[in-house]
Amino acid sequence: MGPYLKTARRYRWLLGAMLALVWGAGLVAAYSEYTTTFESEAIIWVQRAPPQLAGNPEDPNVTVVQTAASQQASLFNQLFLADSFLRDVVARTSLNGTLGNAVQERKALDDIRKRLRVQTLGTNLLSLSFTGRDASIAREMVDAALAVRGQRVAQARVTATSQISGLYQKQLALGQAQALDLQRQVEEFDQNHDGPLSDLEQRRRDQLRLALDYVQIRLGDLRGRIDQAVLAPALVDVSGSEFQILDEAREETVPRGGVKPAALLVTIALAAGAVLAALLVLVGTLLADRLAGPATVGRLAPARLFATVPRVGTDGRGKRDLRAELALIAFEDAGAGSRAAGR
Repeated sequence: MGPYLKTARRYRWLLGAMLALVWGAGLVAAYSEYTTTFESEAIIWVQRAPPQLAGNPEDPNVTVVQTAASQQASLFNQLFLADSFLRDVVARTSLNGTLGNAVQERKALDDIRKRLRVQTLGTNLLSLSFTGRDASIAREMVDAALAVRGQRVAQARVTATSQISGLYQKQLALGQAQALDLQRQVEEFDQNHDGPLSDLEQRRRDQLRLALDYVQIRLGDLRGRIDQAVLAPALVDVSGSEFQILDEAREETVPRGGVKPAALLVTIALAAGAVLAALLVLVGTLLADRLAGPATVGRLAPARLFATVPRVGTDGRGKRDLRAELALIAFEDAGAGSRAAGR
């Protein structure tokens, strides 16, 4: 540890300047990030009719239990992955027409995707937020995302309703044809049998009437399902019970949302400064040790090594030991060392 501390004291001004530069740049960047970041957030209440089951986005065949908020958050996250959704969102804001060419558009959409964030706050409560350099743009992005989401969901409902209604209409047409055929058979049977009916004929007539009644009941059920498929989504939209915006997105006047990025920048700057300082001390210590030996000096051409000064160590026995060591080094005589020690 001693050599490293010595090297640190030797290069203290260089270390101080380097740390001031790195840490200062990190603090300035963190301050700029914090003071120029604005976040706009909307709080949403969602409700979903039972059953409380939904499909896993990674494997639609696996059924998992989800809350209403987590289901809507998953829907938002999936919509954020679609570039067409983000284009529609940008088209509703002041950034419309600023995406540029294909490469610039891709980068811009990726940046917007990172800044949009949805978070569940409870079983029926979630928040949608956007962080940006402009407070008005942040509010517009949140409002546009909610509007485009509502439009996409409405279109999906219309498509699903149309498909279900078409299926029911086909079944209704088949049922009506079957009912007409049974009605015709009953009328023909009544026309051909005016008198009293035998047991076999009565059973045949009862079977035809029972089949006709069953088909008519089936037709009534299909008509009810068609009406329900058409009216249910409309009733949900009119009541607004499924998706309610409790707190609208606002244009913030003070910086908000830049605490985590600023803290990350400060942490990176502190770590980078510490690593660079440790590296400088380590390299300085290693170079000092390598250049201090006779072998290194001997390799310096055209200079020639003509003398070395050895290290003299003491074992704590007093000044006479030091004199003996010096005499031994100077005269290379063990007797001289003993005589010097006896004086």
